[in-house]
Amino acid sequence: MSFPPELLPHYTPRLVLRRFDDTDLQPFLAYRNDPEVARYQSWSMFAPTDAQHFIREMKRARIGEPGEWFQIAIAERRTNRLLGDIGMCVDAQRPTHMELGFTLALPAQGQGYGREAVQAWITRTFQHTAITTIVGITDSRNMPSRKLLQALGMQWTRTDEREFKGESCLEETYAVTALGWQP
Repeated sequence: MSFPPELLPHYTPRLVLRRFDDTDLQPFLAYRNDPEVARYQSWSMFAPTDAQHFIREMKRARIGEPGEWFQIAIAERRTNRLLGDIGMCVDAQRPTHMELGFTLALPAQGQGYGREAVQAWITRTFQHTAITTIVGITDSRNMPSRKLLQALGMQWTRTDEREFKGESCLEETYAVTALGWQP
């Protein structure tokens, strides 16, 4: 099951959710190589060649392929400037469940862009696909991420002890269902 390709691009009042394009390389490298942005992410640094490969892959990847992560570019609607991305992965074992994550460049944080983008993507996912449950997982120390998941109406489901980047942490899982979603 992949998602309908016409889900992207999608326009919100201030943003466009779209596929990555070649003009995204420098802003992508800037936020992906920012240690503050990468602190709670699975990556730490991105070489230019890795970023080029990533963008090339995302330009042609199928949206919603079970077991495969797909990144959606979050860009400013007026300028098309890349601000961050939403990652999503449909569960290969339960194809009605999807995990999502989000990353914003430091200058774009604290302006409501994350909420606007993730809320729009969750709404589109529930309206146009067979997904019934969406989860977000975050380090308990990542207060902005936790606040965003809670502000979206996602409910805490569990906390697990993990080792992440060489240190112990608590990983919190939040979830929302199509029936419980209230954009």
